[in-house]
Amino acid sequence: MLFVLLSGCDSEIVTVRYDFGQPPRLVYIANVDTELDFYGATLFATARDGYQYDEYSFFDFVDIEINHSIDFSTPGHYEVELLVVRSAHRQFEINFFIQVIDEEIFNQLNSRTR
Repeated sequence: MLFVLLSGCDSEIVTVRYDFGQPPRLVYIANVDTELDFYGATLFATARDGYQYDEYSFFDFVDIEINHSIDFSTPGHYEVELLVVRSAHRQFEINFFIQVIDEEIFNQLNSRTR
């Protein structure tokens, strides 16, 4: 009987979305960077009742699909889609944009901040 009661409590805990606590790197340099950088990125879940769970490293999630059509040699804005897969029937989409900038512009901006 105790199992039924505990199972009933779990049914109220429903994750409705995932968000970044700390976003991944959002600016990349054309012809220098070649892949997305998620170092330091964190994700947290939000439950149906609004409760936000602790943040976890992006790399703690083993079931994440990353979809994009980024051309790291061409400056521009690109959309990235993440699918956090929690089961066959539970997938959570996170979309965000990154920017690829020209190396010369990056160097000019970088020299002005010194």
